[in-house]
Order: sequence, then structure tokens, then C-alpha cells
Amino acid sequence: MIDISRINRLQTRMNARKPTICPERAEIYTASYKQTEGQPIILRRAKAFAATLDQMKVYAEPDSLIIGNYASANFAAPIFPEYSYQWVIDELDDFEHRRGDYFFISDDNKERLRKLAEYWIGRTHQDEVNNKMTPANILAQAEGVLHRGGISMSGHGHIIPNHEFVLEKGFGGIINIAKEKLLTENDEAKINYYNAAILAFEGALRYCKRLGLPEGFMENGARSFREAVQTVYILHLLIMIESNGHSVSFGRFDQYIEPYYQHDISTGIISDDYALEIITHFFIMLNSLNKVRPWGHTKYSNGYPLYSNLTVGGMKPDGTDGTNDISYMCIKAMDFSKLPEPNFSVRFWEHSPHELILESARLIRKGFGMPSMFCDEVCIAALKTLDIGEHTARDYSPSGCVEIAIPGKWGHRATGMTYINFARVFEIILHNGEYNTYDELWQAWKSSLRHYFDLAVESDFICDSSLKYHDADVFASSTIDCCLERGLTLHEGGAMYDYISQSNIGMSVVGDSLAAVKKLVFEDAAITMDELKTALKNNFECRDGQRIRKMCQNAPKFGNDDDYADYIVADVFESYLELLPGRKNERFGKGPIGCGYTMSTSNITSYVPCGFNVGATPDGRLAGKPLNEGASPCLGADREGPTAVINSVSKLPNEKMAGGQLLNMRFSPASLSGETNLEKFANFIKAGRHKNIFHNQFNIIDSETLIKAKENPEDYPNLMVRVAGYCALFTTLAPEAQDAIIERTELGL
Repeated sequence: MIDISRINRLQTRMNARKPTICPERAEIYTASYKQTEGQPIILRRAKAFAATLDQMKVYAEPDSLIIGNYASANFAAPIFPEYSYQWVIDELDDFEHRRGDYFFISDDNKERLRKLAEYWIGRTHQDEVNNKMTPANILAQAEGVLHRGGISMSGHGHIIPNHEFVLEKGFGGIINIAKEKLLTENDEAKINYYNAAILAFEGALRYCKRLGLPEGFMENGARSFREAVQTVYILHLLIMIESNGHSVSFGRFDQYIEPYYQHDISTGIISDDYALEIITHFFIMLNSLNKVRPWGHTKYSNGYPLYSNLTVGGMKPDGTDGTNDISYMCIKAMDFSKLPEPNFSVRFWEHSPHELILESARLIRKGFGMPSMFCDEVCIAALKTLDIGEHTARDYSPSGCVEIAIPGKWGHRATGMTYINFARVFEIILHNGEYNTYDELWQAWKSSLRHYFDLAVESDFICDSSLKYHDADVFASSTIDCCLERGLTLHEGGAMYDYISQSNIGMSVVGDSLAAVKKLVFEDAAITMDELKTALKNNFECRDGQRIRKMCQNAPKFGNDDDYADYIVADVFESYLELLPGRKNERFGKGPIGCGYTMSTSNITSYVPCGFNVGATPDGRLAGKPLNEGASPCLGADREGPTAVINSVSKLPNEKMAGGQLLNMRFSPASLSGETNLEKFANFIKAGRHKNIFHNQFNIIDSETLIKAKENPEDYPNLMVRVAGYCALFTTLAPEAQDAIIERTELGL
């Protein structure tokens, strides 16, 4: 029997958790850095990491079968001073007063953090980036076109460790590999790497002992199902203690955990119910972790997200189906948990059991936004456009939101590099040029996009060069293939594969705007370009402004299976994709395969603040309103139902989008009620295979409920929604993000 009361007690505490700021890590790292001045950075970071694991408070959450803490309290966010610190001091008194993602902090903890400022100000990753950023790049950010965000002020994250390797070898086994390497290594930098790895993993073993985990835990491989799940959790939080990059993901959890389950089931060590309870506790405990970001970046990622993706189902490398008992247990565990982490995903393909799709649909119908669904045929094809073979590509997993990577083989940042606001680029060219034909406007768009893309690549390079020093993450790197063999961190070129992508925002807005200009100005001559520009500059609040806006709103729109608009949006995608060949990242020539760029529409909640920087647009959108999210239609533009949306998205170059292609849809609960409608919904999901759909995710909630939750948040404390490529509690979101979710079209089957 599953102990439901224990799960409920643990879940209740997580729902009531209080976001606070923890100064422990910042203090320990500061003291350690002061003691190691002049030493190689990889050793300094390993010593600070080990010192933190030795000195930080440890505790076990009552009732939990899975233990381990990330900070001094449940849902406390540590401070990582080596990446950026000025904003911490500037915002200390504002954390509790944010419109979203607020944090409580005591006066004592404020003072503890202020005392550290003298050491860190001027020597962080962000300080180095700011000192090296070019005037043109600074101008592009001031124009509202580029946003550097996390890559300029935090660690990279965005990795999937080789869990099979860690579970087989244990931390002790990795220490032994490093010691063996030292016996024959003569290169000083590599010797430093291996010594740092030994320091880091020995610190990890001491931390496990401090927690009171079983004797011998992780000195060698995992010895049971429960120990394997516990190891996955410990590995995750240790990587996040080492570096504050988010999107540290779990890969294909059902594939590497299932052998431990089968062994313990066959030998009678555990029951199915106990295995499910362990997984459920693991899922719930992931919600004890937290991250604080500067408010300027928090606007781009509302809802305390960590984007820790966990994937089940899909094709195995040998071409057979990977669905197993753990796949279904994870669906049940998410149903028990009903919390934002992990960011749960299901892969499916031609030979996935219908039951997997049906049970996924059943969970989605319950209305908390998970799982998101990834179509293998499209995702694998996208990876094959890179230098990745079929066999390897079949083993992909979502990493973070909707970006995909090969678990245990990929470097940092499959997506999330410099953000490019496509709508702002279009606004600049529209209002700063004279165009007599649509082709002239289109060529201006392509030229301007190339200019800002060049600057974004430059920004990526500057940030990556700085992170190679400030984010020398020997612990995380040693869990990725080839790093231990090469004696290189991920930033130095240690991974087998290394492809990155920027975050691109507003393609549908640009496409719909181009369609409106082409139709109304150049083809129908219904209005002149000057009339349109005047209306836009005045936010349609001028003579004939409302008449012109009505015409703009009635122009062809992406999301309605209208070739006129759909293929223009596809052209916008292609205009970026054609810029990518030949572009290389900072690690090119240093070891990994690839080191190039792909494209991604994984842009979290950036479509909301990016809209703040863009005036009224020719699609009829008002100044300051959100842009479109991912590859989804513009808010309210999809009027012809869900099939039309799918048909429109199917015309995009989804099989080239190896960085992730995000589609978000909202259905009314009534339209999915009953088993017949559930079956229809499952078949709708499966149809994505035949429609070239990379990914799809759903909110099953009506507008009335969302409006009530915004007005009376105290009545809806546990209302979880799909925000972008992740889920969050609705009441934790900033009002603008809440409004954007409310404005999404409510569809029905």
C-alpha cells in the first residue's frame, strides 16, 4: 500500500514553502576564495565547493524517503557571488516587494550579504562581461533588441549528466578514474583538473555521510532502486550547489532507473507501490530547490522556475520502443505530486503504446500543464541536421524547457544564449526606412536581422570566454562523457557534442506584421505606408487609428491554416536559419563535435517583457503588449480551432529546429470531459507525428478560473499552469505574465 497520508503531508509542506534568501554558500565561498588567492581557478572552485558541502547546514525533510538539502531551509535560494553581486546589494531591500518571484530575507541575512560586497564587486563574471562588451552590443541591448540575461550573470547549467555512468561508478569510482589519470598525466592544466575532481567528489562523499545516508553510499555504484533514485537526486542538487545555472535535467529517467527497479522487484526487495512512492517523494523533493535572479532577468522567467526536465518514453537507440513500467510510474507520480518540478516530458513515436499517450492525455486533462509531448520523428530529424547520427539522435532528451540534447554527451546551453527580440528588429527597420515594394521591406529585414545576429554571436562569445574561468565546473563536467578522458571542463571543450542556440522571440508577430503590410499596403493599397506608420507611432490612437487597426487585425494571421500568413512566418524562421551555417562558438577546434549554432524558440516568459520594448505593430497588436510565445500564434490570433493551429505550425521548418520548437495550446476543460473526448485528445496529440510537430504542451483551464485566481490568489494557492516551456503556480507569476496566459485562445476539440 502506498502511504498516501505521508505523501500528502510532504506535498502540503511543499505547497506552503516560503521563498527565502540563504547567505551560507556566499559566505563559505568568500572565505575559501580569500584563502586560495593566486591558485588555479579550477582548484579554487573545487575547494570552495568541498568547503560548502562540509560546512553548510544539512537536514532531512520530515516524512521524505529522499533526503538532501540545497540550502539552509526548504525553498531557500543560495547566493552565488562569483557570478554577479552588485544586483544582490542593490535589490536586498526589494526582494519582498516584487510583483512576482518575491523572496523573504531577514535584516540579519541582509547584513551578512552586505559584508561580502567589498570582496566581490569588480571581480565577478558579470563584471568581466561588462568590461569586455563592445559599444555596439551595449547599444543593441539599450535598443531592446538583445538581452543577455543569465549568460552574463550566472552559471550555464543546461546539461544532462550521464546518469548511467554515475550510477555504475559512484562518486568513489570517479575519484579512482581521476587518480589513475594523474599517474600518467604531465600537462599542468590537466593535473589541476584531476586534482580538482578528486577534491570535489571527496567533498560529495563527505556530504552524503553528513546526511546520514547508508554506509558506503556512492563509494561505488548504486546498490538498490531506492539508492539509485536517491543518487539521481543528490547528483542534481550537488551540480546546482556548484553552479547556479538552471535547466540541469534528468534525461531519460525510465531508461536508466528501470534495471534497478527490475532487480529489486524480482528479488522481492521492493513492491510496485513502494517504488512509486519513492519516485513520488523524489518528484516532490525537487520542489524544495530554488533560485533567485535579478529582477531584470526575473521578468524573463517568472514562477521560480528551474526547468529540470525529466523524460520518459520514446525510441531507444536500437530502434525499439523504450516505454516501460517506470514510464507509467512517473505519470502516476506527477499526478500525486502536482508540483512544478520536475519539468515532466513524454517522448512518443509511431510504435509508442497507445496507453502511454492516453495516460499522458489523462494527466494533462487534470489541468496542471504536464507532461509536454515530444514527437520523436521530428526531434530526431532535427538532430540529424547537425553532425549527429541516427543511432545517437534516437537517445535524445529534452533539456530544460523544449531544447533537446544527447544525455551525458552534450555541452552547456543547447539553448538560452543571447536573446534576440525579432519584433523590435522589425519595428526599427519599419520606422527607419522608405519602402516602395514588399521585397524592399523583406531585404531590409534580412539585412537588419543579420546585423543583430552578428552582435548576438559576439555577445555569446564574450560571455562564454568569461564563464570558462568563472564557471570552471569540474564536478558537473566529470559527469559528462569525454571530460574526464580529456581533462577538460565543459567550458574548455570537454563534451562530445557542443551545439548552442540563442533565444528568439516574436517570429509570429513579425510574420503577421509582414503579412499585414504586404496585403494592406502593397497589394490592396487599402492604406499607405505613411498612414500605417502614423497609426503605429500613436498606438492607433489618432485619426483613422481604430479603422486602420481593425484592418490590421483582419489581415491574414498565422494559426488559422492560411497559407498567406503561414508561409511568411515560415520565411521569418528561414531568414534566421540561413545565417547559421559556418557560425562557431567559443569551443570550436578544442575537442567537441560541432561547436555550431542551431535555432530555438524556447524563450520562457521573455515574450512578455520583450513586448514592453515594442510599440504597436502592423498585426494590430498594441504597444507594450506581449509578443507571441515560442512558435505559437499571436495572442488571440488563432480563430479557426486547434486543427488549424497544428496545420499552420506544420508549415514551419520544425525539422531544422534542434534547439527546440515550442507550441503552447489551451483547451477548455469541458471540451475534454469524458472518455470519448479523452480518446479524441490522445489522437489529436498523436496526429502531431503526421503534421511535423516538434513539441506540444497544454493548459486545460478556462478563462473564468484564471481571472478569479488573479483577483483572489488566496483561493487558488495550488493552481499550476503551463507558462512557457515550464510550469509554475499561477499566483506566483507577475500580473503581466498572468494576463498573457489569460489572453491565450481557449480551444475546444
